[in-house]
Amino acid sequence: MSRQVFSSQSAPVPAGTYSVAINAGGLVFLSGQTPRDCGNVRHGDKPFSFQARMTLDNLEAAARAAGLSLKDAVKVNVFLKNPADAKEFDAIYSEYVDNPPPARTLVQSGLVGFDIEVDAILLDRSE
Repeated sequence: MSRQVFSSQSAPVPAGTYSVAINAGGLVFLSGQTPRDCGNVRHGDKPFSFQARMTLDNLEAAARAAGLSLKDAVKVNVFLKNPADAKEFDAIYSEYVDNPPPARTLVQSGLVGFDIEVDAILLDRSE
């Protein structure tokens, strides 16, 4: 099985040793995205809704680099600093995914300096 790596000028460059997106066996794995802009500035001081949209926009940019979108997601993992933000996140998230929605895990996390991180697995139907 071969692997194909993707990057995007519309998403922040990796802050460590990882790929933004990688296709393996018809699944595209998107690394976790946070409310960080392309200038490497985190926006953890902004309201949660701003952080959630920026995070999902970064994840969408990673998906588009692989020729897909979050509408192709089959599994999404959401890490929230404050679980009370789950309802607000869900309202925003529903704008990004398709029906039926992907499987999802939502967990409280000890994030420092920002309130949300999201990763996803997409199905590449072209394989």
